[in-house]
Amino acid sequence: MDKIAIIANNKKEEISQVLLRVCNLLDEHKQDYILEKASAKLIDKQVENVNYKQIINYATKIIVLGGDGTFLNVARTFANSDVSILGINLGRLGFLTDIEVNKLETGLEKLLAKDYNIEERMMLKGEVIRDGEVIHKTVAANDIVVTKGPFARIINLKTMIGDQYLATYPADGLIVACPTGSTAYSLSAGGPIVNPRLESLIITPICPHTLHSRSIVIGKDEKVKIEIEADHKDIMLTVDGQNTFELAPQDTVRVSKSELITKLIKLKGYSFYQVLRNRMNENKF
Repeated sequence: MDKIAIIANNKKEEISQVLLRVCNLLDEHKQDYILEKASAKLIDKQVENVNYKQIINYATKIIVLGGDGTFLNVARTFANSDVSILGINLGRLGFLTDIEVNKLETGLEKLLAKDYNIEERMMLKGEVIRDGEVIHKTVAANDIVVTKGPFARIINLKTMIGDQYLATYPADGLIVACPTGSTAYSLSAGGPIVNPRLESLIITPICPHTLHSRSIVIGKDEKVKIEIEADHKDIMLTVDGQNTFELAPQDTVRVSKSELITKLIKLKGYSFYQVLRNRMNENKF
C-alpha cells in the first residue's frame, strides 16, 4: 500500500484547519501516512513525523498544502526520487496544485481510489562557469533566470543556442523556462503559454532595451548559453524565484533539459486548459 507524506506551508492562513481535514479523512480510510515535522506542530494530533529531507525514506506520494511556491520547493528537493506529488491549493494561481480547498474531500477520495494519472514534467539543469570551471550547479522545476540587481544598470546577455549565436540582449535579465514555468515569470515578461506536457525551453528577455526582442521556444535537446557582459557585480542567478547565486561579469550560464523529472499526480478530470480558463476568468494574471 502507498505511504503518503504531508507537507504544509505553515505561513498560509487556515493551514491548520485544512491540514486537520486531510488527516481526518486519511484516518477514516485507514490510510497510512506521515507528517513532515514542522507540519506536525500545526495540529494537535499524534501522527508519525519525520524531518523534511527524510521523507523520501518513508513515502511514495507527497501531498503538498500551499501554493505553487511550496510545490516547487518540494519538486526540486525530491526530484531525484520516485515519489509523485499532489498539491492542494492555498495560494493565488495554483497552476501546479490540483485540488482546491472547497473540493478537498472529493479530490482526496479520488487519490485514495487511485483515480488519477501520473504526469511527468521536464526540469531544467543550470551551470555557472567562471574562468573555464563549473562553480555552481542547480536544477529547476520552473525557470532559471539571469537578472540584474534592483539598482544596477542593464546587462548585456550574449545568448547562444548550441554553437549558434542568437542575440545579445541589453536587458534587465533573461528567463529560460520549461513548459511548466511558462505560466510563471516568463508569462509576466511577455512569454508564451506552453502546454506543460510538451518538452521545450522558452527564452524570454526581461524588459529588453530594444524594439525587436521576442520570446523564443526551442527544442528540448538544445542547450542555451548566456555570456554576461557587464561592468558591475550586481547580477544574480535565480532558480524558481526561490534560490539565488551571485554572478560576476564574464560568467557564463548554461541551461539545458535535466535528466531529472517531476512526477505530478493529476486526478481524473483534470484539464490544463480548464485551469487556464478559470485563472483568466478570475483575473489572476
